[in-house]
Formats: sequence, structure tokens, C-alpha cells
Amino acid sequence: MLPKALALALASTLLLGAIAFAQDTPTVVVDPAIATMTNDQLVQARKDAMKQNGMTLRGAGQLSGPEAVAAATVLLQNFVNLPALFKEGSITPDSKALPVIWEKWDDFKALLDAGAASAAKALAAATAGDAATYAAALDEIGKSCGSCHSQYRG
Repeated sequence: MLPKALALALASTLLLGAIAFAQDTPTVVVDPAIATMTNDQLVQARKDAMKQNGMTLRGAGQLSGPEAVAAATVLLQNFVNLPALFKEGSITPDSKALPVIWEKWDDFKALLDAGAASAAKALAAATAGDAATYAAALDEIGKSCGSCHSQYRG
């Protein structure tokens, strides 16, 4: 489990990223705290990000306005962080990641990039108030998650 201070720092970064993006900040960057995480911390952080994505996706379809923007921002931030959370060799007994991730890194990363692109599409649609495109982008994210988990999670 992540130490409380690191978990708080990660949560704060995600929140600040969501607030900044909602205020028309043009870019979302990888959380710098990831660079110094141990393998145990990386595994826990990616579990937390995926759990947060799953919970966000379950309720995001009913959101609109600022709440939809915030949900899409969380999804986008998590997808931006995910490649860094899969540092080569970051498998622990608690990890469900399969070694094939690093054997087929380009394919794995392409799935993460597709999820990030769909999250960016959801964010743009939520910001514009385009409910149909927002819903379609959420569906794309769900399919991307399922495809990745079916191939790369044990």
C-alpha cells in the first residue's frame, strides 16, 4: 500500500491537474512523483488509477457540465500516468501485470494511448457540452480498458 504522504501527494496532483485542466490548461503531464516510486508503489498506484478509472466510468455517463469535465479530466490524467507506472520490471507478488507487457511494449502502449485519446475526446466533448460525443468516448475508453486487461492482466 502507498504510504499516506505519497498517496496524498498523488491524489493532490490528480486534483490539481483536474482543476487546472478544467480551467483551460492545455496539457496534462505525467505526475513527477512517479519517477521516484518503488516497484511496490508503482503497482499500488496503477491499481489505484485503474480502480479510479473504473469507478469514474461507471458514473460518468450520467454527468454533464463541470462534473463531466472533472470526470474526463481524471480519466485523462490516469491514462497519461499509466505508461510511467509500468516501468520495466515493476512486477511484485501483488501485481496482476503479465510480463508480456514489456515484451510487447509498443502494442501495450498503443492501447494506453488509445485510452488517453478517448479520454481527451471525452474531455473536449464534456467541455463543449456535446453529450453524444462524450458518451461515445466513454464507451471507447471502456473497450480500451477491456482489451488491455484481457491481454495484459493475469
